[in-house]
Amino acid sequence: MKFKIKKNDFLNSFKKNNRIITKNPIFPILENIIIKINQNILQLTSSNLEIEINTYIDKEYFIFYKKGCITISGKKILNICRNIPNNKELYFQLINKKMYIKISNSLFKLNVTSHKNFPIFQKFTNSKIFFISQKILKEIILLTHFSIARNDIRNSLNGMLFEYKNNYLYGVTTDGHRLSIYKVNLNLNTSTFSIIINRKSILELSRIILLNKDLIKIKINNNNISFKINKISLITKLINSDFPNYNDIVLKKYKYCISISKEKLKESLLKTSILCNTNFKGVSLNFSKNLLTITSKNQEDEESYDSFSIYYIYENISFSINVFYLLDVINALNSKKINILFNNPISSIQIQSNLQKEIKYIIMPLKL
Repeated sequence: MKFKIKKNDFLNSFKKNNRIITKNPIFPILENIIIKINQNILQLTSSNLEIEINTYIDKEYFIFYKKGCITISGKKILNICRNIPNNKELYFQLINKKMYIKISNSLFKLNVTSHKNFPIFQKFTNSKIFFISQKILKEIILLTHFSIARNDIRNSLNGMLFEYKNNYLYGVTTDGHRLSIYKVNLNLNTSTFSIIINRKSILELSRIILLNKDLIKIKINNNNISFKINKISLITKLINSDFPNYNDIVLKKYKYCISISKEKLKESLLKTSILCNTNFKGVSLNFSKNLLTITSKNQEDEESYDSFSIYYIYENISFSINVFYLLDVINALNSKKINILFNNPISSIQIQSNLQKEIKYIIMPLKL
């Protein structure tokens, strides 16, 4: 193996691989990265057993001398790149099972290991293949990811459901206390599917994709899914579990629909949250004629109140809710007003906007 490449051209790709490299005393080879080169492409591969990332650098960005494939410490490569100027050239050469990296007057000799022991995902066979724009996938993730559970014993809650049926793609997340649903009309030219992608992969995917209309190539088989985005591919395992029936939770009919200024509500919630109970993180929303009063109380018997005018003509009613769940929704929705929907008795609170009807949020009330 022998090639030259400028630091920035190498590092721009390598940083995407490096994000999933962590210290692993059980499988130390996972602390490495695969470097594979031929005259046409330079490929970098990293894995944490759950996610695999491949980045590809075209031949116009490197000078090729000799092909090869090895694994090498990701952390050491990163530290070398961080400590050299941007315009410098890295000269990689494999000599007697050591990688020589020469940069100007500096020389680094690193140990390498065989790529044959590195765990990589098998090639996809008998898979569904379709395309989706980066913008749509990015929006689905940004507007729903915060409802994914973290380390719940119900494994299906630790990921995002992607379901395609009747020419609609659904992105759904829940942690058992709240639910986020994104629905978009799409013709994917593929058959119905329902898959769950783990939280770590969703967050990594969100970092890679952009808010543009470039297409992502997606492949799905029984256990894995791959995303090919320009010069990057991400492959991850699917969660094999049954997702809760979210359709039963969505309000089909409702008695109350209250339209509230998003900014006024956010300002009031931020103020009252200062003295909310640190365990329950609850605030009470109290609706009376043309007025919303928000209150909170903590373990030290301290209280806060805030109120502002709204249009409300129903009887007095109140409920308690996790303030940070509500703030997550407010921060996600891109509209001046939000609608709060519920029935009496209150079993769930549904939040949406007139501008983004394809997005629904449901939060369970608190019993304080």
